[in-house]
Amino acid sequence: MDLEANSRHSILEQMLIDESAEPTDLPLSLLEDITDRFSPNHEIGRGGFAVVYKGMVGQGTVAVKRLTETLEIVHENKFHKEVECLMKAKHENIVRFLGYCAEARGKAASYEGNFVIADTRNRLLCFEYLPNGSLEKYITNASIGLEWKERFRIIKGICKGLHYLHMNRILHLDLKPANILLDGHMIPKIADFGLSRCLGEEKTHGTTKHLSGTPGYLAPEFYNGKFTFASDIYSLGVVIMEILTGAKGYSEDENVAASWMNRLDGKMQLEQLKVCTKIGIECMESDPKRRPFAWCIVNMIDKTASADETNMTSSLDERQVCLLNEQSDQERIGKLADTISHEDIKERPEIEVAAGSLGSDHSQEGQENTDHWSSCDLSTERKDNIQGTSISNSNSIVLDKLSILKIFNWGGHRNFVRNGGRQLKNSRGLRIFTKGEIKKITMNNSVVHGEGTFSRTYKGILPDFTMVAVSTIMAGHYFLADDFVKSVEIQTQLIHKNILKLLGYCLEKDAPILVHEFAAKGSLKDILCDYENQILPLDLRLDIAIGSAEGLRYIHSTGIRHGNVKPDTILLDEMFTPKISDFELSELVNTDGYICTTAVGTILYMDPMIMKDGIVKLTQKNDVYSFGVVLLELITRMEIDTHKFCEIESGRRAMFDKDIAVEEDIPVLEEIGKLAFECLKGEVQRPDMTEVTKRLMMLKRDRILRKARKTN
Repeated sequence: MDLEANSRHSILEQMLIDESAEPTDLPLSLLEDITDRFSPNHEIGRGGFAVVYKGMVGQGTVAVKRLTETLEIVHENKFHKEVECLMKAKHENIVRFLGYCAEARGKAASYEGNFVIADTRNRLLCFEYLPNGSLEKYITNASIGLEWKERFRIIKGICKGLHYLHMNRILHLDLKPANILLDGHMIPKIADFGLSRCLGEEKTHGTTKHLSGTPGYLAPEFYNGKFTFASDIYSLGVVIMEILTGAKGYSEDENVAASWMNRLDGKMQLEQLKVCTKIGIECMESDPKRRPFAWCIVNMIDKTASADETNMTSSLDERQVCLLNEQSDQERIGKLADTISHEDIKERPEIEVAAGSLGSDHSQEGQENTDHWSSCDLSTERKDNIQGTSISNSNSIVLDKLSILKIFNWGGHRNFVRNGGRQLKNSRGLRIFTKGEIKKITMNNSVVHGEGTFSRTYKGILPDFTMVAVSTIMAGHYFLADDFVKSVEIQTQLIHKNILKLLGYCLEKDAPILVHEFAAKGSLKDILCDYENQILPLDLRLDIAIGSAEGLRYIHSTGIRHGNVKPDTILLDEMFTPKISDFELSELVNTDGYICTTAVGTILYMDPMIMKDGIVKLTQKNDVYSFGVVLLELITRMEIDTHKFCEIESGRRAMFDKDIAVEEDIPVLEEIGKLAFECLKGEVQRPDMTEVTKRLMMLKRDRILRKARKTN
């Protein structure tokens, strides 16, 4: 270690003793020395852009974060922003920043066949070492793990740390349990400012073109490229509810609320649980303007923490509290429910019991019961006419066990909002399934019915023995809530025998789930590829073509472009009736088309005219092109690409599927092939789907007449 590093070593050692010392620049040689040259044995954490090492400084310990080596300017700017935020963040609930290193070193490399020495920037950050690691490993459900006192202290510390950041105009933008570290006394410290932004006094929000952060903790507005201080508040709400209920959702066990009741120590902790639950729910509002400010959250928690048990205001009277430990789980959960004001859950359709109402054991279709709720005092009789049910102290119909579990279903609340639940709450004719119902319907996803590029479909059975198809987006694929909402809204408009019917949806999981009518035969692609087991006579193929054309014609009549027509998205029921499905890429377009920035779809079926002169223009004629390719695959029973178009057109007869290429049917196949190639022409020359349907039906009619004459 050189003289400068040795001097800095002493300074760093002194900084660990003097907590008022300012962060300083640190030589790379020092950081190499204290980490044994970044030995794997010193590694204590690893992420996508950095590795964290333990560093030994005298009798003390530090954490050294080494960012990925790169020459990109964008990463250099991120490093500068992170250091800027860290230099301003000094608080007992913010991880202490000790110093930084931004040294460039020459590195031998081969470039275009030549030997060069390139400067590589080494970017490192040095922090206090926190022995208890991240909060993530302490997240458990209510029945085990940290006691309430510790959880409440952690929640309080996180809120205070975030309040400090916001007071200093710092947005964290990646708040999650993995980025909250715990010291030896379990005091929480907010860490990892790699995505953070420092805003000037005049700025209240920012924008981004790149989605950064962790799905599940990101506020809904982030998916539209916007963020504000309220975006951190949303993440805080998710973290709080994870601390209350466990990681990534809540237990399916109905004793989750009862578990807390068994572990709470008197009235004080009951009030704290109430306040934290309320804060968590309010923080996860989809509308950023409805989320509380950090200072308001801290004020609520401080009041609860400092309140004397005998003077504390609570919606439970002394007699009810004293009896709490003598009552059953059902009764005690009811008491906890009463402490949460009905106003807290008013106009929250995502917090509803299966019957569709809170407190009532029956409902009328199409009515929103939560709007009728008001605060209910158990000591007096109050009658609110809700679905014809009177509420009074005598029947104890306020918030029952199922209702309080819905409040504890923070994962369902968060996902409901993020997946577009508020926009879809007025959708008519669709059933909203709970994730528990989905689990039962699919027998815990036991039978896979089909699999696409982004989704997997499971076979399901409703309680009335109706078969359904349950589709969920596969792990690793992003989706935008706006796109999902648009897809559902489009499907609710389309009622036709050749359109796969949407029955309902579930929004409580990380990705939304759709429930459709069941197509027993699978997709047209499955049928076409099953050469050995599936015989496809020409009449059946013609019926499939006509039904598919009818469905597409109907879609176009409503002003909608499907955008993804292919054998995979044409499903077949038990009677081989075709059903057009998959509306994720569908758009409402006018007669001139729809201009957008990107073209999405399967290249084999995508209209080459979509991208013209650098402009992406989407029209219904794009679907006609795709349908032309489907027609060719129906008569050849092979996957078609552009290289085969000329081959098929010049020698159609040789390309026809031998199973149907009998001499008497060649004229029909020729006509279908001719129609298919007309669909593949330039956009202006293509027929519309009304014309395509008409010509296919004429072929069917002529074929029936010819068979009748032959019989006679």
